[in-house]
Amino acid sequence: MKQTNTHPLIADYLDQVCRHVRATEMHRRIRDELESHLLDLMDEQMDEGLGEEEAVRQAILQMGDSAAVGKQLHQIYKPKVEWRLLVYVMAFLAVGLFTMYGMQVSFIEFKLDRYWFYTLFGIGVMLAVTFTDYRKLLPYSLHLYVLTVGVFFLILAYGHTMNGKTYMYISSSIKIDFVAMTMYLFLISIAGMLLARTWRFRSIASKLTVFVLLPACLFVMAGSFMDLMLYLFGFMILMMYTKTARKEKLYLVIVSAFVWTGACLLDRYTLGRVLGWLHPTKEPLGRGYEYLTSMEAIRSAGFWGKGFNAPLPSMPYLDSDFKFTYLIHSYGWIAGILILLAVALFIMRLARVVKEVDEPYGKHLVVSIVPLFSLFFIWPLLMSTGMLPIVRLEIPFLSYGNIGTSLAHFTVLGLALSVHRHRSSIGKPHTFLAK
Repeated sequence: MKQTNTHPLIADYLDQVCRHVRATEMHRRIRDELESHLLDLMDEQMDEGLGEEEAVRQAILQMGDSAAVGKQLHQIYKPKVEWRLLVYVMAFLAVGLFTMYGMQVSFIEFKLDRYWFYTLFGIGVMLAVTFTDYRKLLPYSLHLYVLTVGVFFLILAYGHTMNGKTYMYISSSIKIDFVAMTMYLFLISIAGMLLARTWRFRSIASKLTVFVLLPACLFVMAGSFMDLMLYLFGFMILMMYTKTARKEKLYLVIVSAFVWTGACLLDRYTLGRVLGWLHPTKEPLGRGYEYLTSMEAIRSAGFWGKGFNAPLPSMPYLDSDFKFTYLIHSYGWIAGILILLAVALFIMRLARVVKEVDEPYGKHLVVSIVPLFSLFFIWPLLMSTGMLPIVRLEIPFLSYGNIGTSLAHFTVLGLALSVHRHRSSIGKPHTFLAK
C-alpha cells in the first residue's frame, strides 16, 4: 500500500540522486517518478513478508546506486547546445570577413572596423542568450511589447531620417536600425502574449489592434514598408500554428494579408523593384539595371571566378544586399554552390530545431522567428540570380549591414539555440504559463 509521506530513507536517496542532476527544474518530476517506483518495489517486498524498514532498504538496492542513477538522469535532461548551427555561423562570419578584404568598395576600411565590432559583439550577445533560460522571458512578454512600442514612439519623435526611413541616432557615425529590430521584438512578445490567459480571452478587435494595426501604423510612420511586410509574414505563420479559435485565427490572418498587400502597393520603391524584375530588359539602365548586371556578373564568373581583389561589377551594395553576387563573381560558381549548400544545411538544422521543440512557449518562439530568420538567407540568394525581386535584405553573418539588424540576427539565433538547448529539461508542458 503506497504511503502519503515520504520515508526518510527514500527522501535521502532522492536528494542524493538529484544532487547529480543540474537541470533543477526537473527535480520535482524526477523525485515523483522515482518515489513512485520505490513505493511499488517496497510494496512487493512487504507482500513477501518483510518489515517496512527492510522493505525500503531492499527497494533502494534494487533501484541502484544513487550516484549512477543521478548521472544517467543528468545525461538525459542536461541542456544540449546545437553546436552544428554555431559552426555554420562561424563559417559564414569567416567567409564574410575574408571576402571584405578583397573588396574595393567605398569606405572599406571603415566598414571592416565595424564588421569586426559587430561580429565580436554579436557573438557575445548570441552566446549570452543561448546559455540563458528562454522561459524567463515569458512573464515579461507584455512588458517587452509595451517597451518596444514606447521606444518606437521615441525614435519617431527624436530619430534621424535617412532615405525616408527613421533610425535611432547614436552619433554622427552610428545609426541603429531599431525599426528593423522591432520585427523580431514584436513577434517574440506576441508569441508569449498568445499563451497568457488574459490575452486568450480578449476580443478579436483588441487583438487586431495590438497585433496588426498598431505595429502597421508604427512601421508606416517610420517609412519602412518592407519591415512591415516582413513582420506580417512572421505573424501570419505564427497565427497559422497557434491553437486558437478558427474564426479568430481566420480574421487575424485575412486582415494581416490585406495590410501586407496594401503595404506592398503603397511602397513605391518595392513596387518599382517588382516591375523591374518582371521586365528587366524593358528598362536596362533603370529598374532592370541591377537585375541584368547581377546576372551578367554571375554568368561571366565561370567555375573559378575572377579571383581575389578582382575588378567589381558596376553595381551598388556588393558588400551587403548583393554579397552573393560578389562571391560568385570573385570565386566562381563553385563558391556559389558551396554557399547554397551551406545555407540549405543551416536552414535544415533550424527546421529540425522547430520540429524537436514540444514546450508551447518555446514552440511559439521558434515558429515566429525561425521562418522570418530563414527568409533573410533565402531571398538575397535568389534575388541575386534574378529568381526573386530585389529588396534591401542582407544575408545574416555573410553580409555587411546595420548594427541593429546584425545584433537582431545574432539575438534571435541565440534565442532559438536556447529553446533547443532546454528542450530535454522540460517536463510535461503546461498550456498557460503566463499570468
